[in-house]
Amino acid sequence: MKNFKRNLGLNPSRQHNIFQVTNPAISAKLVSDVFELVFILLRPVSHDQAQLKITDSQTIFLVKTKEKTTFNYFEVGGTEMSAITLEINYLEDLNKKLVSENEQVDSIADNGGCGLSFHVLDPDGNKLHLWGGWPQK
Repeated sequence: MKNFKRNLGLNPSRQHNIFQVTNPAISAKLVSDVFELVFILLRPVSHDQAQLKITDSQTIFLVKTKEKTTFNYFEVGGTEMSAITLEINYLEDLNKKLVSENEQVDSIADNGGCGLSFHVLDPDGNKLHLWGGWPQK
């Protein structure tokens, strides 16, 4: 077999995340109200899914599942991890807002060279990692 590199059409500038949820309408409301994300509905929320366009390159699909399930996983040391990281511009402000609204949220962690972040749980127990971006030098 020939050893070569070839771009097979992967577009790294596009981010499409699929969240498993039990109620797409409630989860869409969380995205718009709690996270204060401005989104464009790609199609009306239906009983089985919601499609939210955050930017031209970011889309979240909220897909209804029969049973409550999450995309969380446990790393080898036993810590529950999030499979989804969302970069947030005003991380500290969002953390304060979520705490004041009694959402299930961690305090902000300083990850050194990796920046600031915290976790929040959605109504289905999906653990979302909210990240403030790389530290400015």
